[in-house]
Amino acid sequence: MKLLYLFITLLIFSCTSVPKDYLVNNNTCNFNDSIFKITKDEMFFDVTRLKGRELIVVNNEFFKNRFYSYEDGEITNKKTNKKLDIGKWIDYYSDGRIKSVTFIYLNGKKEINKETYYDKQGNITKVIDYEKGYNICWAEAIEIVKQLAKRDIKKYKIDSFYLSRIDLNEFPNSNPEWRVSMKGNEAYNEKDRKNYIIDGVTGKLNRTYTVGLIYDSLDD
Repeated sequence: MKLLYLFITLLIFSCTSVPKDYLVNNNTCNFNDSIFKITKDEMFFDVTRLKGRELIVVNNEFFKNRFYSYEDGEITNKKTNKKLDIGKWIDYYSDGRIKSVTFIYLNGKKEINKETYYDKQGNITKVIDYEKGYNICWAEAIEIVKQLAKRDIKKYKIDSFYLSRIDLNEFPNSNPEWRVSMKGNEAYNEKDRKNYIIDGVTGKLNRTYTVGLIYDSLDD
């Protein structure tokens, strides 16, 4: 029988300062990108376009746009910006009127920005701000780690960044923090995974820790 052991090593505590340019920078946050906009056309979907369970409108190296339907008739439109690793998930009522929109950072499957709900008249009924209490946005947290991990990024050909955060809507008494880890070449991916904890208000590096997985074979 194989047993899985998980060990965590706390490496450092730090009060590392962050370049001022990283703080509240909409260019870095990409909030002006079209993926974060809700257009007039997206407020309604012509359900007659969906002949089967799925409709792929476009799928190239930069962008994917597809619709698919559920058994209850409701429809989801998943738009993916492959360069930013951002998904915009739009849900529609069975008659094609918008129901909700959610933005996802796909490496970590973490909601970012705001999730918005609509009634059947198109009025906003509820907004969940997933970055409430954060001055540092999702992209700034990644850029900070890119500066801190320059040597590893170059040495191990890091090409992906994984992101999670503390949701202050769910845990209002917690400190806002981003957790960022990386994926690179085979040599890096075989190492214990290093996690960077970035203060969601100041952008400072609070600490790092590593998580390692050890497999061992034991008899029952």
